[in-house]
Amino acid sequence: MPKKIGVGVVGLEHWYTAFAVLREANEDPRIRLVAIADRSRKRLAEVRETHQADYVATDFAKVIADPNVDLVCSLVNTRDSVAVTRRALEAGKHVACVKPMAMNLRQADGLIELAERRGRVLWSFDQLGRVGVNPQLKSLLKRGGIGLPLTVYHMMEAGLPKSWPDSTDPGWWIDPKLVPFGAWADHAIYTIDMLRGLFDAEVELVHGEMANRRYPRLKMEDWGLAALRFTNGVVAVIEDAWTGEGYWPHWTKIVGTKGAIDMDPAAFKEPVMVATAKGVAPLPSKPRARGGLLSVLIKAVNSGASTPSPARESRKNLAIALAVYKSAKTGEYIRPEEMG
Repeated sequence: MPKKIGVGVVGLEHWYTAFAVLREANEDPRIRLVAIADRSRKRLAEVRETHQADYVATDFAKVIADPNVDLVCSLVNTRDSVAVTRRALEAGKHVACVKPMAMNLRQADGLIELAERRGRVLWSFDQLGRVGVNPQLKSLLKRGGIGLPLTVYHMMEAGLPKSWPDSTDPGWWIDPKLVPFGAWADHAIYTIDMLRGLFDAEVELVHGEMANRRYPRLKMEDWGLAALRFTNGVVAVIEDAWTGEGYWPHWTKIVGTKGAIDMDPAAFKEPVMVATAKGVAPLPSKPRARGGLLSVLIKAVNSGASTPSPARESRKNLAIALAVYKSAKTGEYIRPEEMG
């Protein structure tokens, strides 16, 4: 029987992802949850009520240095995650880090270079976008099920993030010293990754608009909309916001020359609906293999680190997002490669 992969979760600040990681680590027989570390003893006490780990700690260094930890999941804020990721890679650990993977591309490049030099896996949770791609949907597009894909419309209107489930404080998500962007890229970075994986195409030009429509005193935008042109000719319009209350609409529509695809959980019982001249029907789907947030990492760790690092895909997602914000600031169309 293969050795279980020892996981150490460092930080609970991105608790939305941390809770899912902890649950999967407890449920997956291939994983041993060695440690949970956080600055807050109160948060540690709460998660220990529902998740089993060998130990909990407020000392990040203890977990990073633990010889039983193979994979560090860094889920502190982005600024601090850069330091945690660097220390973990230097200690010889594989790392899954918070999204975005860095505050800027210079930091991202430094982490990627270190991971490749040390022969360690480095991966960021923004790549959950491509991990979640429906293989039947990708197959339908490749075989021309809706003709030539032309446009994508994506919209998600969420509420302000919470620093903890029972808190009304948005916490680090609205602090520009701790994260490089606000509402738009908070979720759009997943969509960017998903569309790149779905179309096997890159973003070549962007234009963005940002505003504070509901929370004028926030230091980060609470609403954003961007147009992204892909190398296959598809233009995607992505709107993401923190302006919602109660009901959070979330849908994606892909329009082609011979039909359209709708993914709207509030409007349809089926996850994917396909409309063509033959009518409207759900996309047939096959049961998916066991998997979750950590499955791609388990495979990568067991296979050994590869070069180039998978984090290079997260670097591309970050460059695209930063290009959108530059466009919103300058009013110009920006090519992501111009970001460095």
